[in-house]
Amino acid sequence: MGQATVVNSIHKIMVKGKGGSRISLGRLSFASSRFPPVILTHGTFSNGGICRRLALFLNNKGFDCWIYEWAGHGKSLYGNLTPDAEGHALHDVPLVVNTVLEETREQAVTWVAHSGGGFLPLMYLARNPDQLYKFKGLVMIGSQSFGAAPKLGMKIVILLFWLSIKIWGKTPGPLFKLGPEDETQGFLSQWCSWNFWGKWKGRDKFDYEKALSQIDIPALGIAGTGDIIAPPAGVQKLIALLGSEHKKVLIFGKETGFAENYTHPRLIACKNAQKEIWPLILNWLINLI
Repeated sequence: MGQATVVNSIHKIMVKGKGGSRISLGRLSFASSRFPPVILTHGTFSNGGICRRLALFLNNKGFDCWIYEWAGHGKSLYGNLTPDAEGHALHDVPLVVNTVLEETREQAVTWVAHSGGGFLPLMYLARNPDQLYKFKGLVMIGSQSFGAAPKLGMKIVILLFWLSIKIWGKTPGPLFKLGPEDETQGFLSQWCSWNFWGKWKGRDKFDYEKALSQIDIPALGIAGTGDIIAPPAGVQKLIALLGSEHKKVLIFGKETGFAENYTHPRLIACKNAQKEIWPLILNWLINLI
């Protein structure tokens, strides 16, 4: 094996999707890495920028990192599409994974993602369990899909947000200080429905919750005690349904010995996360091999 070298510049490629869409993939390569390539991605109202520092951190530790931006986010283009969560999961996820495997000539990837980006591969794998071999492991940071509203108060908040989405058609992230990107109603409406009713069902009534038992790859859930989008109980509920024996949830807050009660965005992108959360993600990834 040749001597490994780190390259901290991001090389971007555009992958053609259906309906004229284009998917942006930014690569931080590491020559002769002994680890599977890592795909990092974001959640709603966001883009690859939120993953960049974590990608640099992992790249400097020996990982070949790829930053995936959803269609219509960052440098990616919607084309003629206005995808909901299932559109991103069932079209973009296999396109991105297969592109990375072809480019790296590896057999499997690890997936590290924030918020909705964490459950996208679960949706794809729930419907395509024959593709499990392409995933070495999943790290889901503040990711849950149907456990945000166990009590009436949060259900009311979600219902009001849901109604506003119907009125606006899309939600302007910068205007409401939700993030750098606008978000179309497709993804948000599905998320609101799942969390309001506490059921994770597809447009065709496919039962994602039931199908999660087929997913037996290692999974790490990261939760923050100050996170109302993906509360710890919601993260635990999702991880518990996976069929893997190698699954774990880490809860970050003052009561669990950490510097702050981490909110949704701070779980992935703040100085305390860099010191407290990123090293634990790194160790978990290293222990996969």
